[in-house]
Amino acid sequence: MEQENNLNFKYYNYKQDLFKEIISQQPAVYIFDNYNDLKEALKHYQPKPLSQQSQFFSIKEFKERLFSSDQILLKEEKLPLILYSVLNAEEKKELRLDSYQDIYQFSARFFGYFKLLQDYQLSEIKGLADWQQHRVNRLLSIKKRYQQRLKELGYTDQLALKENKNLNLQFLKEFKQINLFNIVDFTPYFKKTLQQMSSEFEINLHLQLKKEDFNEKKLEIESLTLPEKTTKIEIRKAKSKLKSLAAFLEEKESFKTELQLIDAADEVESAEILSDQLKINPYQSLKETEIYQLLNSIYNLYQKGKKSSKILIELKELYNLSTQSLFKKWLEITVEDLQKIEDLLRNDYYYLDYNLIVSELPVLKPLYELLENIRKIKTISELIELITEISDFALEAEAKETAEKFNDSLLELKSIEEMGVVKSWQDYYSDRGAGLLSLLLNHLKFKSISLAVNDEAAEFFSLENAPQIKREKLLLNNLTQENFVHKNDGLYFLTEKQLKNNGLKLNHKKQLLKKYKFLRHILTAEKSIIFTVENEDENISPAVILEELILEYDLDYNQCKLNMLNEKEILNNLFNYQTEVELEVNHKADFNKNLKIEADDFGSSFNFSYYKYKYLKDCYHRFYLEELARLDTTLEIKPSLSLRALGILTHEIFGELIIYARDQKIDPAEISAENRKNIIKKNIKANKLKIDREYLNYYQKVIFNSLENSFIHFTELLQKYLPDDYQNILIEWPEWDYQRQKYFSNQQIDFYLSGRIDLLLLSQSEYFIIDFKTGSGDHKQLDFYSLMLRQNYKKKLPSESRKAIYNVFEQAFEHSYNKVEKEDSLGQELQELIKLLLAAGEYDRIYKSRCQRCPYKDICRVEVLNNEEGN
Repeated sequence: MEQENNLNFKYYNYKQDLFKEIISQQPAVYIFDNYNDLKEALKHYQPKPLSQQSQFFSIKEFKERLFSSDQILLKEEKLPLILYSVLNAEEKKELRLDSYQDIYQFSARFFGYFKLLQDYQLSEIKGLADWQQHRVNRLLSIKKRYQQRLKELGYTDQLALKENKNLNLQFLKEFKQINLFNIVDFTPYFKKTLQQMSSEFEINLHLQLKKEDFNEKKLEIESLTLPEKTTKIEIRKAKSKLKSLAAFLEEKESFKTELQLIDAADEVESAEILSDQLKINPYQSLKETEIYQLLNSIYNLYQKGKKSSKILIELKELYNLSTQSLFKKWLEITVEDLQKIEDLLRNDYYYLDYNLIVSELPVLKPLYELLENIRKIKTISELIELITEISDFALEAEAKETAEKFNDSLLELKSIEEMGVVKSWQDYYSDRGAGLLSLLLNHLKFKSISLAVNDEAAEFFSLENAPQIKREKLLLNNLTQENFVHKNDGLYFLTEKQLKNNGLKLNHKKQLLKKYKFLRHILTAEKSIIFTVENEDENISPAVILEELILEYDLDYNQCKLNMLNEKEILNNLFNYQTEVELEVNHKADFNKNLKIEADDFGSSFNFSYYKYKYLKDCYHRFYLEELARLDTTLEIKPSLSLRALGILTHEIFGELIIYARDQKIDPAEISAENRKNIIKKNIKANKLKIDREYLNYYQKVIFNSLENSFIHFTELLQKYLPDDYQNILIEWPEWDYQRQKYFSNQQIDFYLSGRIDLLLLSQSEYFIIDFKTGSGDHKQLDFYSLMLRQNYKKKLPSESRKAIYNVFEQAFEHSYNKVEKEDSLGQELQELIKLLLAAGEYDRIYKSRCQRCPYKDICRVEVLNNEEGN
């Protein structure tokens, strides 16, 4: 045993079991680098019955216990709240803090900066540029006000405790000996504290290091000497992370005795996938619970719809929320309600307002009322009262620990007001309801609950948190340079070079610590297998430390045998998929048959629009799925009006303007500018629930002007075609209740032509069909409309016809010169298509190149049929 600076140092080789050799029945204090070390140490502790018990601490907990005060110690959310309260308007502007929600990054940097000065016993950072000194001066000014505010409130924090040197050794008074296990990360402040304690306690540092590698005066690692080889080390190199992981798991399955699994990354990348096979993280954040997700979705819903004077509910956000089972249970939402939400989306609604909810989705009234009440919230107490009715219901199905942690969080937040930390939330949030709900959500994110784990699963640790135990076999995955090297993080506005010039070699120190932990892990095992990846395309390379091991121990890379497999084959095996693909063509005759026509497919009568005729001509099978079975395809949600909705809006505006002119018995070109603008504004406003508020200004200005200018130009073009009698100007003909005439019959089914002509002008010599389009048009549709008109108009029509598409945004007529013969030919083609379809008795599938773009191709599988025919 050697003594230096009143501290005792004892050195061990990597093969010695520290827990077994050091932990005894005698009462003492044991301190460990992480909680997993502490758990392992407790397994070796066997105290005498009725004797004084030893105390076990993680280093983090031990440091926190060392300092105390009669004053209440503030932690967590209360610290940034006080910090924000002392900032003036100029500082908030410079720091770009629009509200309290922006404080967290600055708060972490503020406390981090002063903790750094305190830990390393620095009065200042030297060698700063002017702009950096300005920031330091600002921090010092803020700190002075922050600490004054703490004093006024009668509270303290960890920084103040350490500054005042309020060392608390009361919890250690029953012990004489303190043991630190492989703790090599000391700051000058902690070193000074230990030296101060060493006058009252025997402090022992137990280190698995060579004595010459550790500077006992500075309490830091200076170098790492590789010992003689006593561990069997094997390095396996794969070509991808997936192959490395698969080889790692395969090795795990082949070895049934004592085994430890470690991942070199800070977090295990495949944690979610492997959670059933491996114990990776025994805790879950409350952020992952259903109650958190519901409250977070309600918060997002409120934020999206609060900008108008009345709350709006964004349908896209509601649609996402409707997938949550807890939300559906809370409001007792039915399948019919969900279908109604989809229908509104398909009809291009972007928002719900209260009136639309009452008429279409009354089940959402409690949700709307909740959102309205969020806007009225002024205190945390009011927020808790509001969400309690949801949380009480939601927590019924949660584990007891979840409910306790959630309710504890509410009480912790409530204490902010009770302790006087915040007097008015108006200083923190312009929207107090949204702000306080975000405060609760942020608070819940940092709370965790224990998870039930598979007792048979192997534990899987990160390199930083793996316990320091003697192992028979160790598997270490993912040892790439990216995971092993410590990133140059600097600090806030300080560069790594500036820190180094002030004696703070933080990056070098952290890299040595990481290397030490790695060596300690692999060299305490009888056998260590290290898995790494080399892939130039993805810029992944083995950690440099592996080259050092190879040179020192005469090792070499072993190519992973899974490199010969493709990743699809690996996935099949990794997740117990069958290796042979089962997606084979089904040769059964039933599969090869087309869908049969059923007696009730068309009913006793059927209306053919132009688009139904197009689908029938294009593909019988798609015609059935889309028009008869009415099978919905994917739901597309857009923030702006779809082309279809924009077309409808345009038709409504043009139609109403022309009706107004007809009713006033004036030429459409004579409509006053004021009346024209009012009609356009009214129609855009009527569609406001279909337009994202962010786009509304665009529609009110750009689209408004485009439609107005286009209508003015249209009326100029229209003047020479207007009939003398304005009653012969027909809009949206025929009306919905118009009695149509049967066009033809086949197999006792009556077929009718349907559609609506946007504008029909009737004069003594001709009729003029005009179709408004906001995109490309089809002259054949005009022929269909003319055919429908001749079939159904009850009076005698003029012998001559005129047909045109008016492209609204191009402000131009596209005339069609097809004659009656062309129209009749279309009608004959429609009759022939129906005749062939009904005679065949099935909806035939014929492959075309555009089948690749068909939304029903996965149902139809026409390509499979073609392949079969070719076999």
